[in-house]
Amino acid sequence: MKLRRITTHGNWIPEIDGLRFVAIAATLFVHILAEMVNRSGQTFSALAQKDVPELVERGGRGVLLFFAISGFILAQPFLRQHLLHGQAVSIKAFFKRRLTRLEPPYILCLLLYALVLAIYEHHLFPLLLPLIAHIFYLHNFTNLPPINFVTWSLEVEVQFYILAPVLGLLYAISSTLVRRSAIVSLIAASTAFQYLTHGTASWNLPGQLQFFLVGFLLADLRATRTESTTSRWWDLVSVVVWVAIFALPTSYTSLCLPLLILLAYLATFNGPASRQIFRTPWIALTGGMCYSFYLMHMMVISIAFRLTRRLLIPSSLPISFLIQVILLGASIYVFCTAYFILIERPCMDPKWPHKLASKLSNLSRPRRAVVVETSVENR
Repeated sequence: MKLRRITTHGNWIPEIDGLRFVAIAATLFVHILAEMVNRSGQTFSALAQKDVPELVERGGRGVLLFFAISGFILAQPFLRQHLLHGQAVSIKAFFKRRLTRLEPPYILCLLLYALVLAIYEHHLFPLLLPLIAHIFYLHNFTNLPPINFVTWSLEVEVQFYILAPVLGLLYAISSTLVRRSAIVSLIAASTAFQYLTHGTASWNLPGQLQFFLVGFLLADLRATRTESTTSRWWDLVSVVVWVAIFALPTSYTSLCLPLLILLAYLATFNGPASRQIFRTPWIALTGGMCYSFYLMHMMVISIAFRLTRRLLIPSSLPISFLIQVILLGASIYVFCTAYFILIERPCMDPKWPHKLASKLSNLSRPRRAVVVETSVENR
């Protein structure tokens, strides 16, 4: 239970954390592969290296899986308010929750990365401007060198957080057909924009909005899910679409991925076997720690690879990759789990700022002198 995430309303959805596991695993695999090929100093066979850029692009689709999950999670309060006639969303509380939940691990991560870079590169001042840009989620709009390059996607997510309350009004549309048609139309428009602009807006929300909206549509569909929706046919769909998500050629990514991700996520909820797999405790618990893994994994890879690179086998890229996945994966798991327990998980408690303020207030109060009365006999 020390590893399970803390949720605002206590309604933990293990399947979602299982999906996070797939997303973070794909991200880790692709970054280990890129580190191994680009920074090892080894020359693998030309045939093996030829396919690496395509493999990196396909593994990078884990980020798109994260975007759809974020859309699903951020849709929940607005869906509860409008469709389920629950408590009205406080916009102030909504943004405060994002701030207190995500900012401390993020800022500490950036400071640690900057410190490590300063140690290895023997300078700190050139890092200050990129660091400030990262902290205020503006780095994607600059040409500054990155402190932690994976945080580009977190900047896209923050852009969506700002837009989410507006998109949440879609759930105020009472007609199910009209509401879902509106969401599907927005997905289609966003997908067409990405395709027609050849991905020029991919580093910011306009190029990724369709994946967040897939999460909005998924939340809507799941809200009306019944047991009759469950079918073993969804398990077959799950196998097919998960293979397709990572096997799809790059040229079809923009047009097909939103639909494939939606089907994969629906199959996770509606396929009995698929649901059971994604609810597996170690998978769901690991997926629940994905934010810490995402923030810190590149530091661990960069440092640990200085040792594990000695075990590369130039004649075999697959065996070398397997060895690095085992060794670097274990290092990532240990370090990032510790980061989750010590840093991220405490920030999941919505009341942590109040609790911290109370503790600091108690520490700052002068202690009253304790008078011990002694009897005459003991004097």
